[in-house]
Amino acid sequence: MKSIGTQIAIDMYNCSDLLLSDASGVQATIQSAAADFAMQPRETYINCEEGINEYSVFSHCKQGHVTLHLYPDLGFVTIDVFTCYKDADPDGLARFLRNYFDPDKSKITYLDRGDFGSESDMKPRRKSNIKTIRRARTIGNKLSKLMMKPRSM
Repeated sequence: MKSIGTQIAIDMYNCSDLLLSDASGVQATIQSAAADFAMQPRETYINCEEGINEYSVFSHCKQGHVTLHLYPDLGFVTIDVFTCYKDADPDGLARFLRNYFDPDKSKITYLDRGDFGSESDMKPRRKSNIKTIRRARTIGNKLSKLMMKPRSM
């Protein structure tokens, strides 16, 4: 037995605030996408706290879940996808959601759950994606600071 389930955690930065502000649109997208990637969603809920501009979307799926926490003012989204269902495609769902929110930068962590191997096998796999324009801005800022630095005598 390789593992019981798969968990994927995604942090996405500088997403469109217009897209993040549409909670019902995000809810419908999660429900549809979870179905498209064989997660077999049962119910999808929105949890909005009064007085703060953030909300959560939770989709209860067959042998798993999809949970999002969205911060429109910050352009930040965090997603957890977990499934024990063998026919589900959590990788495909994670890729779809990253493309849907179109962040400037994202960090994705993969974790096999219920791996009964040795403890040294428990290290998660991580990937980062940074859009080319953000990378160019970062390099430009570093170069600018270097050029403006006073010379020592």
